[in-house]
Parts: sequence; C-alpha cells; structure tokens
Amino acid sequence: MGRLKTLLGVTAVAHVALAWLVSLDAKKRGDDAGRWIALTLLTGVVGAVDYVRNGR
Repeated sequence: MGRLKTLLGVTAVAHVALAWLVSLDAKKRGDDAGRWIALTLLTGVVGAVDYVRNGR
C-alpha cells in the first residue's frame, strides 16, 4: 500500500508540474491556457505532448 501511495503522489506532482510548464508557455505565447492546463492535469504527458503538437 505504501508504494502505491508513493506512485500516486509522484504521478500527481508530475501532472501538476507539466500543467504549470504548459501554462507558462501558453501565457507567454498569448494563448488561452485553461484548456491545455485541464488536459495536462487529467492526462499528464499525453496532454503536454498534445499541446506541443497542436497548441502552437
């Protein structure tokens, strides 16, 4: 059970960090960051990759 909690915690931190980076980049470019933040928070790397491919 302890390893599962650790894995979930690390995953949550990674999702938040990725969403923060996407937010910074989207705001710098003048894009609406809300949609990309939500997508990245929910899907993690998939959302960040989608932003890089389609958000620019």
